[in-house]
Amino acid sequence: MPQMKVLAKFLRENGRLSVAITDQSSFPKDLSAYNAVIVFIHGDLQENTENSIINYTKKGGKLICLHHSISSKKAQNKHYFDFLGIQLDNGPMEKGGYKWKESSWSLVNLNSKHFITNFDVNWEEKVSYTPSDSPSSKRAYPCINLKHNSEVFINHKFTDGREKVVLCGIVYHDKESDKTYMQDRGAWIKRQGKGTILYFMPGHTASDYENKNISQMILNAIRWPARPIS
Repeated sequence: MPQMKVLAKFLRENGRLSVAITDQSSFPKDLSAYNAVIVFIHGDLQENTENSIINYTKKGGKLICLHHSISSKKAQNKHYFDFLGIQLDNGPMEKGGYKWKESSWSLVNLNSKHFITNFDVNWEEKVSYTPSDSPSSKRAYPCINLKHNSEVFINHKFTDGREKVVLCGIVYHDKESDKTYMQDRGAWIKRQGKGTILYFMPGHTASDYENKNISQMILNAIRWPARPIS
């Protein structure tokens, strides 16, 4: 768990938080004692874990889903994608099919007045971006550029209309097709039951969380009050 060790160190040192790391084999059934639960699971999401995090969130918990918490393996789960309001389609990327790409990409700040994206976060660069909430106009937005060995997901599809509050978008240029993808899917918030889900796409490598601005947003998400969403 090199990624989570980096993130946990940041949360302890900068947030003065008590952090425990566990795997699915020893995952607690009852999560009610935790102020927030961070999910970082590559591959299969076991049914007992799925049930625990859903129950925890709906009863008022704060669930923070990182990177491959949304991936094709999780589409096999019975309730998880409906819980998130997400759909991943098969097929070519250029026709809307879900794909992952190990590459450099940019996380774009689309909600610069929000506490999560603003407090102690340095958006170092700017990028020309057209929000995928059409019709929209292109302009320069603050961004964080992630290194070539990071990973971006294309064509995460929302199934819950406008229930989510979008925080960040993504920009990825596909060299094979020479097409640039701009999608409002880099980070978002969703109310679920009495609780809250927050998703952040960065995290394929430990270097993503070594970028203190990425880790700071996750710390901000833990500190941010769940109500109201704004």
